[in-house]
Amino acid sequence: MTNKQSFIKPICKQFLENHLPSYHLPRKVIDTTMNNENISVRLATLIDYKELQQLFVDTVNTVCRKDYNEQQIKVWTQSVENEQRWLNVLTRQYVIVALHKNRIAGFCSLDNGDYIDLLFIHKDFQRKGIASKLYSFIEQEAHKNNTSAIEADVSITAESFFKKMGFEIMQEKKVSLKGVEMINYRMKKILNK
Repeated sequence: MTNKQSFIKPICKQFLENHLPSYHLPRKVIDTTMNNENISVRLATLIDYKELQQLFVDTVNTVCRKDYNEQQIKVWTQSVENEQRWLNVLTRQYVIVALHKNRIAGFCSLDNGDYIDLLFIHKDFQRKGIASKLYSFIEQEAHKNNTSAIEADVSITAESFFKKMGFEIMQEKKVSLKGVEMINYRMKKILNK
C-alpha cells in the first residue's frame, strides 16, 4: 500500500463516520417526475455510504429471502463489510439514488459504462416503478458512453425484473461466497443505437 492509499482510507472512514446523510448537502437532481410518490433521482455521494449499505442489507434480508436460504443470505449480507469495495463503487462508478422524502428508497450503479453492478430497492418501495426509473437513467448513461450492450450478474430475485427490461440470460452461474454456493444469472441487453 502506498503512502497515499494508507492516508486516504482512514480519512474516508473518519469522514463517513462523522458526516450526516447526503440530504444535508447540495446535490445534482436528475429527475423529479415521480412526484406522485414524492420520488426524486440524484447522483450518489460518498456520504450516502452507510445508508446504501443498510438498504442493501435490509433488502437482501427481506426481499431475497424467498429465493435464498438463511446461510446464503448471511454470507451475502456480510459482503457489506468489504469497505474498500463500497468506497470503490461510490468513487469509480456511476451511482444514482432514488429519494423519498430525503431518504434513499433505492440505488443503482453502472460500472465501466456497460455493467450494472448494484440495483437494490428498499423493501418498503418494491413495485412502485423505482427500479424501472433508475434503470432508465442507467441505460441513458450507457448510451452516452456509446455502449452497445449492458450486462449484469443478477440474483434469482431480480431475474424477472431484468427480463422485463429486455435482458436475456446468457448463463446460469453457481458462485461461491465464503464457501457457500449461490445461483445467479449473467444477463445481457443489446442496446439500440
